[in-house]
Amino acid sequence: MEEQLREIIAKIAETSPDFGAEADLREEVGVDSHRAVELLFELERVFDVKIPSTKFDQMRTLRQTLALIQSLKSGA
Repeated sequence: MEEQLREIIAKIAETSPDFGAEADLREEVGVDSHRAVELLFELERVFDVKIPSTKFDQMRTLRQTLALIQSLKSGA
């Protein structure tokens, strides 16, 4: 799931997928506010989850985003 998530983020940010798991998606990877909305919709579609707006700030890094999606998929 991590590699798939990395590829989605890289595609939307129009960058290489070789960024670190702790890289800040906004500051270091290039996910601006427009791309963040696009990323949100793509993650919901691909991983079949609903990401509540209250959870957006938990998506600062690849690792945080992965943990959030995993918790949503497990129903936690």
